[in-house]
Amino acid sequence: MLFALLLIASGWGPIETVLDKAGHFAEVRTSGWEPTNVWLKSSECAQRQRVWLALCRDDGTLVAITQSALGDDLGHALLLDLWAIASDTPASLVDVAHLNIGLNILGFVVLASFLFATGSYIAAIALIILGPTIYFGWIGVSPHWSFIGITSIAALLPMAILARECRFLSRRLGIAYVALGIFGLAIAMLVREAVGVMGIVTTLVTIMLVVARRRCKGLQYRHLLVVGLLAFLSPVAPRIAPAARDVFFTVQPSGRMGRHGFSDILYMGLGAVPNSLGISYADDVAKRAAERIDPRVVYCSGRYFKIMWRLYFHTVASQPAEVMRIYLEKAKRILADRILDSAPPLAVVLSSALSLFLAATALGLWSRIGYSQGLLLGGAALVIICLFIVQAILATPDRLYSMPMGPALLMLTGVSAEFVARSALLLRAAEVRQSSRQSSPDGKE
Repeated sequence: MLFALLLIASGWGPIETVLDKAGHFAEVRTSGWEPTNVWLKSSECAQRQRVWLALCRDDGTLVAITQSALGDDLGHALLLDLWAIASDTPASLVDVAHLNIGLNILGFVVLASFLFATGSYIAAIALIILGPTIYFGWIGVSPHWSFIGITSIAALLPMAILARECRFLSRRLGIAYVALGIFGLAIAMLVREAVGVMGIVTTLVTIMLVVARRRCKGLQYRHLLVVGLLAFLSPVAPRIAPAARDVFFTVQPSGRMGRHGFSDILYMGLGAVPNSLGISYADDVAKRAAERIDPRVVYCSGRYFKIMWRLYFHTVASQPAEVMRIYLEKAKRILADRILDSAPPLAVVLSSALSLFLAATALGLWSRIGYSQGLLLGGAALVIICLFIVQAILATPDRLYSMPMGPALLMLTGVSAEFVARSALLLRAAEVRQSSRQSSPDGKE
């Protein structure tokens, strides 16, 4: 009840404000982000033909949405199509904005409730009070504005596995958050494949560590293998909807893959900063490079992505010194970025947090102050931040793609504040007990 009251008191106003701002998109007919316009055309087709992830041609034939939505994750298009089918109304730019807001609300509530459920109350309150500025401080009709919420739910599963293993959650809550985390990974793979992959890799590493620990103690771990299998299968989520569509409808294939892809991003990422390779961070640059290898290659097809892998590895092998310089330059840029306007540079945040966490861990302070869950939550926040730093180094350090680490920065701040507060309270209690002993006549309490 306290959590719900805090959530409403802190979040209701910002959510109302951002919903009001979303209404302004009713005056706009098209989006500057071209894939969004394709989503709207797909929703019109969904409303008329009751088909999802497809475009209706003038002659009544259906073609897969990937014919026009090039290299785009399918999550937004699928959710808008399902909305159009359910409401019998084609989606608008206002609906796209509302979808982004809804995904951020989901991430905000899930992450805050998890902190509260693990007993990290000061960190939860900090996220509840400061979080709306990050989750609802921006609004737009491109998919980027929902990545903050998507990152929050994608990070849930590995944290829930460890929290359940360390008994920071009750058995019932542990099962609930693990199930919610599996669902979150599937949603992340649909909406932002890169974020979903981060969650899958972290989850699998976490499960391996927990399984190794349980084997050493002779404990059962079969349920963890089931969770690991479900996490491993979550990349199938983006393929289920198109496969189901093709079962019920006759849709012309496009020859293009319905996923974001990584190889072209890695290649273009070498051009995110000035370089001597003649590469710039632009889709057309990657497209022209692939066409020089195969003039008939279809953009964003399986063949296209294979060519981009070859070009990327060839560039790395032939120009290793320049590639290393590029990556170091991007590392400098992301570490110098504040990410949040009111925060210090990321390098300062990381160095301060790592110093605190390493010192507290080495001295065994987490358990001594009764805040062992702080090590889990703070460590998870650091992992999220480091994964986005790796993404910035491999792709682009543009803040548009690194801002989803904002909730992790808040969580790190909240955990640090709770560590200091609990330590101060214990020190104060120790001083009071010492003073009480000294003031008693026999030197005893």
